[in-house]
Amino acid sequence: MSTDDQARVRSALVAALDVVDAPPSERFERIVRVAREVFDVPLSYVNVLDDDLLHTLTPNVPDEIVSGPVGWSFCQLTVQHTEPTVVPDTTADPRTADLPGVTRRGIRFYAGVPLTIAGGEPVGTLCLMDTRPRAFSPQDTAALIDLGHWAERALAQGLHHDRLLEVAGALAPSTVAPDGYRIAGTTVPYGDLSGDLHDWSVVDGDLVLTLADVMGKEQPAALLAAGIRAALRQHRTVAPVAAVAAVEPALAEDLGRASAFATLFHARLDPASGVVDVVDAGHGLAVHVPAAGTPRVLRSHGLPLGLHAEGARRRASTTVLEPGDALVVVSDGALDLGDGTIDTLLDLARTLRAASSVDAFLETVRLRAAERAEDDVTVVVLGRA
Repeated sequence: MSTDDQARVRSALVAALDVVDAPPSERFERIVRVAREVFDVPLSYVNVLDDDLLHTLTPNVPDEIVSGPVGWSFCQLTVQHTEPTVVPDTTADPRTADLPGVTRRGIRFYAGVPLTIAGGEPVGTLCLMDTRPRAFSPQDTAALIDLGHWAERALAQGLHHDRLLEVAGALAPSTVAPDGYRIAGTTVPYGDLSGDLHDWSVVDGDLVLTLADVMGKEQPAALLAAGIRAALRQHRTVAPVAAVAAVEPALAEDLGRASAFATLFHARLDPASGVVDVVDAGHGLAVHVPAAGTPRVLRSHGLPLGLHAEGARRRASTTVLEPGDALVVVSDGALDLGDGTIDTLLDLARTLRAASSVDAFLETVRLRAAERAEDDVTVVVLGRA
């Protein structure tokens, strides 16, 4: 690969990392703090390099210039090699003696390690600087390499984060529903990823709906939720009781190993009759909203996945959606949208009735969740025209 091609690849990767011009990040600041202490140097930086600019992610002093020409930097040398670059005395090395850092800032020592991602492409450096010449032992070099690996993992978090969000978006259910029905939902994660799962699909003309809430937050809970989704999707053609019975032994084993549990609402709607067959495993967060009359909370009849006695049979319950009725199913984070009690479900039912549309109702949910929630919030609405 030519030098120009390498620069273009590096520039594209740096753009994907989404770290240039971002506010200072603790995940990088911690690394340079440790580096300054370990090596007893006044300056340490995590930098990335695009086509012709070096960007410092960790300014050491207020108002420090964070971008400058690559050709003025020590790090232009570092990214040309796979091993660390060490300059014990910058004034004695022809590669560095005329650099602005030497002539203007008085930098007399430099050591840097290249930071690579995506199969070994160099995108930046972790470097040390001092205003006096100094020796650098093989043990120092090994320690700098170890810190460089830490910095590489911190940089890669940006790529992993974007990819995780991309996958999470791809797993969101479509708006497909049987004729005469509308289904829609939203999840507002407490962090980047949600441990809530909502999924639905039309199978043999019926609508199969799942909402699960895994104990915990972020990536560990999201990973377990994805496993529940995949398992139940393999048994969409059978009744909810049979589907849960088929997947529960393996799911309970996974949840037990992870010291977790999950509540589950798994249902199947017969569009012609409006009958909804439900298995509720410790969830108990659904409300039937009739076209007229008082909303009714649907109670749970079992323990969560991971806590249910092995071999014990799950019970099914039935709800009928008449024309104009709706079924609202939520995760327990939605209780933060009200007073924290089960009465919040009735409040949500009233909000749905007052809303101009299901979309307007879900937008109200999203706004409330952004202001109040301290957990993942998921709300799904199934309505009959």
